[in-house]
Amino acid sequence: MRKISALLMFVFFLLASSKVFSAGPHEGLDCLGCHDPHYAKAQKIFKVKNDKYINPRTGKKTQGINALCLGCHNLTEFGGAGVRPIFLHMTHPVGIKPNPKIAKVPEQLLRDGVLQCVSCHDPHPSNPNWKYLRVDTKNGSQVGVFCMTCHPAKVDTKFYGVTQIKIFTSMNEETGPGQFSLDDPNLVIFNPTPNYIKPLGDYPNDIGPAYMTVPNEAWIYSPDPAKLPPELKSLLNK
Repeated sequence: MRKISALLMFVFFLLASSKVFSAGPHEGLDCLGCHDPHYAKAQKIFKVKNDKYINPRTGKKTQGINALCLGCHNLTEFGGAGVRPIFLHMTHPVGIKPNPKIAKVPEQLLRDGVLQCVSCHDPHPSNPNWKYLRVDTKNGSQVGVFCMTCHPAKVDTKFYGVTQIKIFTSMNEETGPGQFSLDDPNLVIFNPTPNYIKPLGDYPNDIGPAYMTVPNEAWIYSPDPAKLPPELKSLLNK
């Protein structure tokens, strides 16, 4: 009985560990799924860059970190790799300076005052949070805790019993990945390394392609163009 109990405990530990230390399919990409040490297309030695998709909030092409994220997370027709596409026409605004009457975004989560994809997500595999969010939401059951980071006036803080929100970051190698208070000097959202990658002009993604598939096929999504919303169909026809 003791051997069986010990075996069950060991299996439980493995299952619990995999749940704690696994946040999503970026696990299967390895570092080279997003970065390329020799054929980088953009800052932070990213191997992809979306230089086609227009941000509907600004009327301009996506820029900075957002262009890097959408290099994978958009349809191939819109400059992405078809991996779980994100359409800026129907998602949370990025690439804009927040309106303080709508959102009270902590300065630490902005870059040059602009909201980025990584203001909400830390996409590195060391992030154990649901959907790689920067705030622990108990596997999505307490999304309001994440929302109240920037929208405290709209959330019933007493309902969640949270008095202090902590932000996950993996960008400070001196302290290691973890949850930090907004006033903690160890909270580093953006690596201050200068933009040392300066490509000699843009070149097609297929020269240094990103991984087109991931082990979890459920995360691959490329809808029939005929089923796209009208505003996206018009972009596709341009």
